[in-house]
Amino acid sequence: DKTQQNIIENIEFYFKHMESYLYAQALTFLPSVNALLEKEFGASAIMLTGAMARQLEVIDHLEFAVAAAHETILGKMTASGYKVKTEDKENGILFTHEESINTLLYPCQKETLAPTAVLRACSPEFAAILVKNGPVTEAKSEEDYFKKAGIPFIPAPRRENPSLIRTMNSSSPPPPPIESKDIRGLIHCHSTWSDGGNSLEELAEACREKGLEYMVISDHSKSAFYAQGLSEERIAAQQQQVDELNRKLKPFKIFKSIECDILNDGSLDYNNKVLSSFDLVIASVHSNLKMTREKAMERLLKAIENPYTSILGHMTGRLLLSRNGYPVDHERIIAACADHRVAIELNANPNRLDIDWRFIDQALEAGVYISINPDAHSVEGIDDILFGVLQAQKTTLSPSRNLSSLSLPELETYLEKRKKEKGL
Repeated sequence: DKTQQNIIENIEFYFKHMESYLYAQALTFLPSVNALLEKEFGASAIMLTGAMARQLEVIDHLEFAVAAAHETILGKMTASGYKVKTEDKENGILFTHEESINTLLYPCQKETLAPTAVLRACSPEFAAILVKNGPVTEAKSEEDYFKKAGIPFIPAPRRENPSLIRTMNSSSPPPPPIESKDIRGLIHCHSTWSDGGNSLEELAEACREKGLEYMVISDHSKSAFYAQGLSEERIAAQQQQVDELNRKLKPFKIFKSIECDILNDGSLDYNNKVLSSFDLVIASVHSNLKMTREKAMERLLKAIENPYTSILGHMTGRLLLSRNGYPVDHERIIAACADHRVAIELNANPNRLDIDWRFIDQALEAGVYISINPDAHSVEGIDDILFGVLQAQKTTLSPSRNLSSLSLPELETYLEKRKKEKGL
């Protein structure tokens, strides 16, 4: 019965997401679709809107407001090889293409182009408040829309929670969105010591070329045998190489770390003597993922309480469009991380993006640091930092509350202070 239920759930999951894409995947289609629309309607007659403009983690289709008549859009798109999937004068025309992502176009007048784009690039709750405050029927741009609405400009990724509108007009508005240039170091990466594709030195040199100040090497722990997890003897050998590279690459620094498996009973994969040899420890679940909420919480809370846990890695273990994460009580985990001074990872791998951005502001309010980490398994994987930053832009995360935005001296001070507080 259990096996049959798992199969049913997997089939339902597949059909639910069969026309969906990761944000990173949808991004690869955007230039060609945008170029086609510019060619057919003119650059000034189209505006990106919808989930892509909001930088949501999963995209069902690209959306554009188009200043053209309904029939004109139909004619030009079908002539370009697109087929009509659904047609609705109020909700636009959804087109399909054999070699591209589905595309939804909203016909409108030139003067209503910006208002259409703004309202389609909001959560329904956010859009309702905008309209309630006083509908803006004509605007030259999105910035002009907000000016006429009497609200400081709010970029599309942040148009989620209507409470932000009130905050923008307060005496202490939220900080501007975090940017890729605010990332000062690479936290969470894997080398050829475990399942990575590049050596320690190659990763470090790539970081230096990108202008980063440090790298936190965090290969897999011994229980991750499938990923060549490090035994105690190999940890000592790796740390010796780190010392050699730090002398060679100074002032760039490689921090000694590990992505330590949270075992089934919530304990970490090494004894305290081994854990004490690391500058910081990222604790993550990689096995026995099919858990009840009670089991998952018991396991995670015990790991958070371990004084050597510095960062909680990919909190729910989800793989977007592949598997749901195990169920957790985000509020309790955030509270525990606040109590034990454990940062929460925003895993920037586009397949994960875990912690979900919807809980980041709650973590910030509790005083918890977020750490935007690419979980890089190669030099190319370092660039996945971008996708974590794009998710963080949907929140009020500032560089001062993001661990990987701390400078090298600031991170060293943070880690030293934390160890003293923990008596380590």
